[in-house]
Amino acid sequence: MNKLDYARNKINQSDKIIAAQFEERMKAVEDVIAYKIENNMKVFDAEREKEVLERNLSLIQDEKLKPYFKEMMIQMMSISKEYQNAILNQGTYGYQGIQGAFGQIATSRLFPSGKQKSFERFEDVVLALMNHEIEKGVLPFENSTTGEIGEVLDLLYKYDVKITSFYDLKVDQNLMGIKGSSLSEIKKVYSKEEALEQCADSLKAFPFELISYANTALAARYVSECQNKSLAAIAAKESAEEYGLEIFLENINSQSDNVTRFIVIENELPKKSNLIMLMFTLNHESGALAKIMQIIADYKLNMTSIISRACKDKSWKYFFYVEIEGNIQDENIQNCLNQCEAHCEQLKIIGCIEEE
Repeated sequence: MNKLDYARNKINQSDKIIAAQFEERMKAVEDVIAYKIENNMKVFDAEREKEVLERNLSLIQDEKLKPYFKEMMIQMMSISKEYQNAILNQGTYGYQGIQGAFGQIATSRLFPSGKQKSFERFEDVVLALMNHEIEKGVLPFENSTTGEIGEVLDLLYKYDVKITSFYDLKVDQNLMGIKGSSLSEIKKVYSKEEALEQCADSLKAFPFELISYANTALAARYVSECQNKSLAAIAAKESAEEYGLEIFLENINSQSDNVTRFIVIENELPKKSNLIMLMFTLNHESGALAKIMQIIADYKLNMTSIISRACKDKSWKYFFYVEIEGNIQDENIQNCLNQCEAHCEQLKIIGCIEEE
């Protein structure tokens, strides 16, 4: 055995000990968070972390190694906090909007006994998931009338979160205003841009000024707060109930079969699936997209969807979202993806679901 092999062998032996100690440490972390939950204590304790860092640094005899050990301990404590937050927030599900928003309605139907947490932006839901503030997130992905939600596609491209299930919510849009008002008094109608588009045909007969708002439920709340007879909102019936509004026109979406597909996002992929979601950007080579399509066909895989979208951070650059049927564990799928990757600048699996 030469010196290099000998050194590597020592490292391997040390790694075994570190792995065992890591598991033991994280088991103790589970006990810590259980106590904190029981006693209503915060996860982060600055004084405790300072004490742990100083005490452990004193155990290192070799001065030149202390900065590296300090960095390792900081990372270890960060991992510990992440793990505690993950345990603490199990059963908490995040959505964008407020009470009565379609995201909240979808979340309540998906997880009726779970704790719900609202966020202002779609990106806030993603970041909360990555920071373990929630166990899962619920985001709108596509509408049967207006198509995909571009902002959510951008977030899936930007961040490392995974789609683990779909939920199709039938969306019935309703025109509502304050009680005591009437249809003839309405001059301005507020709602999310997609909702206004879904109801465009029904609204043509009225001289309303249509005003885009951040969220359907927020629009309903705004109208309720204003108490102005000339203002109305387009939102779900649940929003009318939540904010004490009267519905003047029901189900005004142009398509009676108006469905929004929501996605559930998590930090990890499930182990099996029958539908796989990919995102990729292509190398600058002739026929690159055609080659990807041909590889998928050669492996006899069924591609059920493909969407292209401009990259926000690169002019004239596009990414592609693709759905293919299959189990992520299958060797045939893995071989296909490996071949596709050779023609891609970047390829990542962003979701796996098991459809019934």
